[in-house]
Amino acid sequence: MTEALRQIPRLFSVHFRMFRIIVFTFLLLWCAGFSINAFFPDNSIIVFYPFLKQVYSGVCHQIDYKTFEINNLHLLVCARCSGIYLGTLLSVAGLIFFVKRINSPLRYFFISGIPMALDVILYSTGVYHYSRLLAFSTGILFGSVAIVYILASIENFLFKDLNEINEF
Repeated sequence: MTEALRQIPRLFSVHFRMFRIIVFTFLLLWCAGFSINAFFPDNSIIVFYPFLKQVYSGVCHQIDYKTFEINNLHLLVCARCSGIYLGTLLSVAGLIFFVKRINSPLRYFFISGIPMALDVILYSTGVYHYSRLLAFSTGILFGSVAIVYILASIENFLFKDLNEINEF
């Protein structure tokens, strides 16, 4: 085996790790953005509040009674969205150290969405009152599994040539 062929798995893992670190950094900034006003309630951050509220209103309804409150300030996304984003952040953090190619059956993606769908249906039909903790928990479950499939799709697209070489 030539030296170039021996380097292919290392090159493959370096690309995956770097890509996942970049994704983790963006997710960390995203999560910091929707919670920054609650953790830094002084006037220095308040100038960004209208801009951030507008940005996050595109991805979340931002209904106050469905959001967590920290330091008497609501986060800029609801409990379910907070859970989804935190779940994605934690999963990507773990996947930085797992450099193998991800290839999981799609059924896990759908199974992870069942608790969240049931929560939405049962709340919407009046079976029980809204629970931020339950919404947050189902969001974490779904977000942590969904990002695995999203990352796999992006990585397979971006590193298609490396995948073919690595399988050689």
